[in-house]
Amino acid sequence: MNIDQLNGLANDMRIDIVRMIGEAGSGHPGGSLSCADIMCALYFGGVMEYNAQDPQGPRDRFVMAKGHAAPALYAALAHAGYFPCDELLTLRKLGARLQGHPDCNLVPGVEVSTGSLGQGLSVACGMAAGLKLDGDEHAVFALLGDGECQEGQVWEAAMFAAHKKLDNLTAIIDRNCLQIDGNTADVCDPGDVAAKFAAFGWDACEVDGHDIAAIVKVLSRAKDDRSGKPHAIIARTVKGKGVSFMEDQAGWHGKAPNAVELKVALDDLGYDGPIEVVLPEFDPQSLLHEDEPIAWEGPAEVKFASPEQAAAKKATRAGYGETLAKLADEGLPIVAVDADLSGSTTTGKFAKAKPEYANRLFNVGIAEQNMIDVAAGLSLTGNVAFTASFAVFGTGRAYDQIRNTVCYSNLNVKVAPTHAGISVGPDGGSHQMLEDISLMRGLPNMRVLVPADYAAAVAAIRIAAKTPGPVYVRLGRESVPQVYAEDMHFDLGRAYVLREGTDATIVACGLEVKEALEAADLLAEQGIMVEVIDAFSIKPLDVATIEASARKTGAVVTAEEHSIYGGLGSAVAEALGHDLPTPIEYVGVHDTFGKSGAYKELAAFFKTDAAAIVEAVKRVITRK
Repeated sequence: MNIDQLNGLANDMRIDIVRMIGEAGSGHPGGSLSCADIMCALYFGGVMEYNAQDPQGPRDRFVMAKGHAAPALYAALAHAGYFPCDELLTLRKLGARLQGHPDCNLVPGVEVSTGSLGQGLSVACGMAAGLKLDGDEHAVFALLGDGECQEGQVWEAAMFAAHKKLDNLTAIIDRNCLQIDGNTADVCDPGDVAAKFAAFGWDACEVDGHDIAAIVKVLSRAKDDRSGKPHAIIARTVKGKGVSFMEDQAGWHGKAPNAVELKVALDDLGYDGPIEVVLPEFDPQSLLHEDEPIAWEGPAEVKFASPEQAAAKKATRAGYGETLAKLADEGLPIVAVDADLSGSTTTGKFAKAKPEYANRLFNVGIAEQNMIDVAAGLSLTGNVAFTASFAVFGTGRAYDQIRNTVCYSNLNVKVAPTHAGISVGPDGGSHQMLEDISLMRGLPNMRVLVPADYAAAVAAIRIAAKTPGPVYVRLGRESVPQVYAEDMHFDLGRAYVLREGTDATIVACGLEVKEALEAADLLAEQGIMVEVIDAFSIKPLDVATIEASARKTGAVVTAEEHSIYGGLGSAVAEALGHDLPTPIEYVGVHDTFGKSGAYKELAAFFKTDAAAIVEAVKRVITRK
């Protein structure tokens, strides 16, 4: 296309933006209109390589980090041939593919779901790093808002990109100087954005964001320049560009025009076609999916550790890095992303296993939010991406990233932090993560595994690597006795009956499995026979095994090194509550933070040890 044609297409895209937001009755016109020329230059100015007929084929990548500008992305994709232009007017309708923010699971051409600001540049970093791993010369582009640059994660990503010399990455900043609450200089002044990126080690320049010829020139130069620095292009734009009453007005950040305003806006853009449209009927159910329930035939085989194996204590984290290396040896495209804890998490063992694996461990420094989204980007270039930190940071600090990027996009990212629970010990309550199971099991698309010992942990890492989509594996710091033989086979969605009984059922997970077995021995001495179940897989939960046991014993105790709210106890109660109401007692931490101390002291103090399980069993039996 020549420049006149590109300018005409950019105007058509603005018409599309105004019409779709007007029809939807909600949306973000200001920032969508400000970036229309940038999107036109990228997709139609000969900058990006893509193929709408083969969206997953060899291509450059684009990330709409400012996800509220989805209408601009949708307009570009429709004109590029990814879907019919008529579909644009279905924006934000129940049952339509075009969600209010981009959804990569619904819309071809959308590389990753976005909407939570600050995350897109990190994902783009992961993509760029993944392409370099494969020797792929394609480029990655990300479009950020200037207000978005107030997010700290943007600068975590900027540091990482410069450190890794991601010269195949270009960040475009839509510098319209307005955000929801007003001028960016008044809200929280980002200052000289180009100078900031340059200070972080980027090649940075500015351009008129409405001069398509100039935009094409700087984008093409950035794409071709592989001299070791990532590229930042600060595009000076006008919010609401092309619509007289919207231009440079913060109030039009997230407001749809009414019928009168819509007519004026379209007149400004030279549109004289029909405004009223007849939309197709939608089937909202077609956009939903549910995993098929896992059904097992017969009880699972259990192989217990020998007395010699049981005596050799190992932490569940001990096999993490080694297992990643073995999986890579087997041909899986494993990558690990760590946040300055590779010795403690043991991902360092993965990097040391073979020289070529050193390049597949990405240490982002103390930047857990960036860690998750870099892993997301790496997964989007065909890798099985594992993340590693302490559980309190790897799930708590990074929860929004796990939710909005990993789970919402259903990416092949495995969250496997270490140092979960009170067994962290002397570091105290700030580091003893007691809410992570609750956080993770509440997320759609996430599976949750809580191994009881070293053998179960190795199996959990293997299951995670070979299960498409997000998986959470909870690993601990403390060295614990072995429960299982090292050749024991585990399955996603399966629980394991470790002791038969008739008087009550103990459902435990993690370190509490060993405590439950000790409690069973103590109770047997008193003539009370309990069934002990290891809920290795908390999501999906083996409801059939737990229900069968509860039906037999009539009473249940759950035991977890976690808060009693939202974790294993809640999962079991939810499973039994509908069809088989059963008396339940909960062993776990009761609505409080942890404390400093040795693990055994803490287990006694918080009443999560074998003695506490014994008392809980006696209480629940009286309620049968």
